[in-house]
Amino acid sequence: MKDKELTPQEKFILDSGSRARILDLFLRMYTGESVDTEWAAKYFNVKPRAIQRDYEIIKNVLEKYLPNKVMVLNREDRTRSLDIDEGVPVSGVIAVLKMIIGTRAFSKEELEDFKEDILSLVSYKERPMVKTLLAATLSKYYPVDVPDDLLMRIDKFSEWIVKRKPIHFEYRNGYPGKVSEFKGVPINLYFDTSFYYVMIYIVDKENLSENPLVFRVDRFVFPVKELRKSYNIPFDKKVDEGVVINKMFLLKMGNDVHYRFQYWSNPQTALNKLPGSEIEKSMPDGSVIIKGEIFSEGALLWIFSQGDQIKVLGPRSLKIMVKERLRKTLELYK
Repeated sequence: MKDKELTPQEKFILDSGSRARILDLFLRMYTGESVDTEWAAKYFNVKPRAIQRDYEIIKNVLEKYLPNKVMVLNREDRTRSLDIDEGVPVSGVIAVLKMIIGTRAFSKEELEDFKEDILSLVSYKERPMVKTLLAATLSKYYPVDVPDDLLMRIDKFSEWIVKRKPIHFEYRNGYPGKVSEFKGVPINLYFDTSFYYVMIYIVDKENLSENPLVFRVDRFVFPVKELRKSYNIPFDKKVDEGVVINKMFLLKMGNDVHYRFQYWSNPQTALNKLPGSEIEKSMPDGSVIIKGEIFSEGALLWIFSQGDQIKVLGPRSLKIMVKERLRKTLELYK
């Protein structure tokens, strides 16, 4: 720490006696600073012994009110600092952060904030090792196209789900520039393939083939309006999140393929069921071209569930698999 001209606040602390001095030392260490005893004695114009007594008081306070924090003596420079007593193991932190980075779900700014929050659970002396292990991965981090406020969105939807709060919202679907309006009650929130999804029971549209519907959290237009009116959700519409995740797992079998489909049914059905999909263009006959990335076996399961409403345009390997499955199916009816 370097000497500097004192601010009025610092002068007030120096003139306030030992209680203010102890609080000042504690807050410095609590916010990550290391305190040098000789510097502190000179700064507060007291003897080093007084600073040592302050340390003892801070230790007692920590033991009573913050048992997960301990004061440590840094052997190299003889400074005092606070550390975490039995913090989260480094292996656990690395595993969680590597997994989060691998999803590519957050912007670089939010990922950096998230990383710092998790690092705060690790001992100070172990943080440099964690940062070193993450450096190479973070330098090549390229997130999916998501807004910078994803955590805020997740927080809001979590609140609405818990409170069963109906909302009126605008949603950007796969059509470039197209925004749709809905009223509904968020039911649950889940993550799959780089994106967060929220399941919403729609209350303002009749004759929906599927209800509740699934929406990508990053495609909502914020702010979202909360509604005062309450709605009763039929019991059979309260979908179990575990069932949804198990169904999504079926789409994760086989080899990874980049697909193009021509689709004649409601485009939103495909966009909801195929994470990361998007509409490439609209066709004159009312169909759309949808592209994305999926595992081959999962693609086949979904393709055959759509009957004559879909045509595979590519890749060639997927078209061959579809034709072969159709051939085998026809064989069964001879």
